[in-house]
Amino acid sequence: MSRNTTRRGREAQRYGVVALGAAALLAGTASGAGAATGVVIPLEPGVVDLSAVPVENFGPVDPMADPNTAPAFEFVDVRYGGTLTVNVPTQLDTSAVVVTIGFDDDGDGTPDDVEYTNTASSAPGDPGYIAVTGRGTANIQITLPADDSTGTDEAALFLEPLGTSLSSAFTYSDPVYYDLLFDAAGPATVTLAPQLLALSQEPCDITTPTRCAFPTPITAGSLVTLDLTAGSSLRELGIVDLTSTQVGLQPLDANGDPVGAPVPLAAQPTGGGSTATFTVPAGTTAGSYGLVIAEQASSRIIALVFVEVTIEAAAAPAAAPTTAVNAGLRSNTGIEIVETGSTGNATVAIGAGLLLLAGAGGVAVARTRRRTAVEGGTCEA
Repeated sequence: MSRNTTRRGREAQRYGVVALGAAALLAGTASGAGAATGVVIPLEPGVVDLSAVPVENFGPVDPMADPNTAPAFEFVDVRYGGTLTVNVPTQLDTSAVVVTIGFDDDGDGTPDDVEYTNTASSAPGDPGYIAVTGRGTANIQITLPADDSTGTDEAALFLEPLGTSLSSAFTYSDPVYYDLLFDAAGPATVTLAPQLLALSQEPCDITTPTRCAFPTPITAGSLVTLDLTAGSSLRELGIVDLTSTQVGLQPLDANGDPVGAPVPLAAQPTGGGSTATFTVPAGTTAGSYGLVIAEQASSRIIALVFVEVTIEAAAAPAAAPTTAVNAGLRSNTGIEIVETGSTGNATVAIGAGLLLLAGAGGVAVARTRRRTAVEGGTCEA
């Protein structure tokens, strides 16, 4: 089989990258002109996309990292003929998993020149057979192949297919993927523990291939509330409160792609931890931004949600009262006109209207590895 080795894990790490996109799961409720203050964002995702991040290759997910900067990478050192155990997150179903180790001997970027696997068609004694135990459990143990003394020592490890034991709100479609470096002097036993990354976007599903056209309007300087609802699917991941919430605000370019790392915003838990609030800085320039909200369920589970927002300028303060000075006349409008040199004063009430644009035709904050940006797209509400 042929696989692209552009590193799925590297892409998942960019999400928290985000990104390569990022954060726990939200739905904007602000509407129309003048309703961009007091915004409440329920953490109640309809679709959550799961990925297994190979932290031994790329390090743990950093939700406040610049998604345009590739994380540091290193191979996992293993020994020919050694034992490798993959501690798969318990939320993933390994009952049908097949393990494949592929070597890219010709250097074309696809690890399919020499492959070892435990498929039903292979058996002990076959040149491409590897023994695998623990299917249906969280610990998949693999007996690594012996050195064939040819080609490269770099290999790609795949565990697939994997389902999920969580509710229908969660999807998982990627393999567990690792980059290995074989050496006769490598460690005899190695255990890997990928991090489970849960991605979502609101108000559109993160798996929607078209751009979301409904950014949430928020007035600069206003308070925003995150609400972990009682029925939130995030609770299935072990997220029971918002006491450790991280929030970042990230400018977006004309294509909806993030520009630089998110700027952290201080989030304060309220309501016994079921809600948290943060303030969008008053001096924030009006425009398109992405909110990155991160919830760390455990050392091995992180939920990231992207919410595209339109930051609006705060309403201008009312003009100061003015005094009219002119020849002595009196008006029935309530404005008193006094003679030059008079000590009389008149107050003029001035009203001003401000139209706040919610911004039609928004852009998506996060895109998955399986999505291609489609300009001008929409999604169902």
